[in-house]
This record gives sequence, C-alpha cells and structure tokens, in this order.
Amino acid sequence: MDEKTLQDILTLNFGMGSPSLEFLREGGTTTYIVKGRPKYLLKVIGSAFSGTARQSASIMRYLEENGFPVPKPILTNSVEAFFETEIDGEKKLIVLMEFIAGDEPELEKCASEVGRLVGRFHQLMEEYPSELVYRDKKFFIGRYIEFLRKKKYPRIKEYEELGERLWDKVNNLPQGNCHGDLHRGNLLQNVDGKIYLVDFDTACKAPVMFDVMVMCDMTDYFNLKQEDIELTKVVYREFLSGYVGYHKLSREEIRSFPYWVAIRHFQLQATILEIYGVDCIDEGFIDGQLYWLNKWQEAIPGFTEELEEKNWQRNGI
Repeated sequence: MDEKTLQDILTLNFGMGSPSLEFLREGGTTTYIVKGRPKYLLKVIGSAFSGTARQSASIMRYLEENGFPVPKPILTNSVEAFFETEIDGEKKLIVLMEFIAGDEPELEKCASEVGRLVGRFHQLMEEYPSELVYRDKKFFIGRYIEFLRKKKYPRIKEYEELGERLWDKVNNLPQGNCHGDLHRGNLLQNVDGKIYLVDFDTACKAPVMFDVMVMCDMTDYFNLKQEDIELTKVVYREFLSGYVGYHKLSREEIRSFPYWVAIRHFQLQATILEIYGVDCIDEGFIDGQLYWLNKWQEAIPGFTEELEEKNWQRNGI
C-alpha cells in the first residue's frame, strides 16, 4: 500500500490533517510512525493476521478504557478500533495507536512493580467480554511431539514420557484469560518510568501461571546455568509480592512454576517449527533441548522446596 493511500485513509477515516509517515519495519505487518506531536504507530495488517489483529485491538481498547497502561488505540470516525479496506483485491486492516517511546525494563530492578501490572491485567481480563481461543495439552505439549514424529526423531519416547509427567503437574490448574506471550520484550518503560504492556495478538484462555512463568523465567534457553536459576527464584519471589495484591494464586499454582518452564520449551519449539518449517532444526539441536530439559528436572526439587520455605507466609497464600 503506497504512502499517499495511507495518508488519505488517515485523513478521511481518522480525522488527521496532512499526516507524514516514516517506515519502521516489515514482517507480516507493515509498521509506520506517523510523525508529529503527538506521534502515532500505524500498522497495516494483511488478511492472514487480521483475526489476531482485531482481537489485539479489542483487548487494548478494553484495557485502556479501564485505566490500564497500554498504548491508547486511536478510534476511527465511526468509533472503531481499526479500519478495514481492500487494496488490489486483498483486505487490509489499519490500526492506529499512541506511539510510546520506551525500552524494555530491567526486570531484576522492578519485578514487584511488574507483578502488580500483570496481576491487575489478569484481574481485568476476568471480565473481558469476548471469548478467547482455548489452549490445552495439545497446544503446549502435543504440537511438538507431532513435529518430532514427522522428523522421525529416534528419542521421541523420552520427550513423550517427559511431556506426560509435566502435564500431569499442571493439568488441573485454574484457567484464565492470558496474554499468551508475556515475555519482557512486551513491556515498554517510558522516560518517566511508567511501564506499559503491549502486543495482545496471542491472547488466549489458559492457566494464568503460563503468563507468570514466561515473564519471570530468567534462564538461558540454550545453556542452563545455576546463577540463572538463582536469579529466576529471586525475580519470581519479588514478582509474586506485587502480583498477589491483585490476583490471588493457590499454593498449587505457585508450585507449578518450574514445570511451566519446561513446558515452555515444548510450546516454543513447536511455534518455531510452525513458522519456519520442520527442517529449521536438526537432530543435534533436538538432543540439546532434551539435555537442557533433563538438567532442569534435576533443579526442580530445590526450586519447589525453596518456595515452600519462603513464600507462603510472605505473600499471605
């Protein structure tokens, strides 16, 4: 879509006068900065991603209306959070939002504050009026096992048995409306220190502990080191001290954290293979991930024992 067409859309449908655009990035979605005071972020989204983009815009609008720190959606003249058009036979979704200049915060320094933010997010999402896609064992464990079968991976039985053991530990945990990809890169801290939550394309219904774990896991995906395990414990405890003031967690949920760390490896590997194809990793890489997971199993008893010792009284759970 050329710049003149986008400028016309912004003028006619968002009430903007003579907008000037600066290309930012391309990757399934084309993103621009709309220059001026204030600045805006403009996303041009193809039909393949329009469903998740609609959902993301809807969630941002809901959260912003409830006073939660997200980039403010800029509504169309017809009071919609997006504008739909068709260019050269392809439907395009135009989403305009407040531009926030900021950086990923250092979680080690603000884990309790981020915990309050995520706790409030989960609290608000309990009342979100639309149904989100449900994520279960098939999504978290089964997809990766299927990919390993396609690759005829010789040690698949070890993955299958581990996946069963892990899911047994989390199978009965409460479900909630989750962000779905709550890594630290989806936080923005502006120059005033205010932290915003962004990118709701993968929002889903799942155990809320998945969100909590993704945010607090400080381990290296490829190289498991004891110092990272210790840092994860510290960040997790501080995060919980803020989180439980808004959204309570049961003892079983808090204890499930290390199992979700391992499940995340199944889930993320499957997502990578869905995007890049089954040949993007080889047997040696899969062996390396299995080695990481087996080392992590050795760390779980110490992790849960420390939670038992230090966390219940402190957080009033």
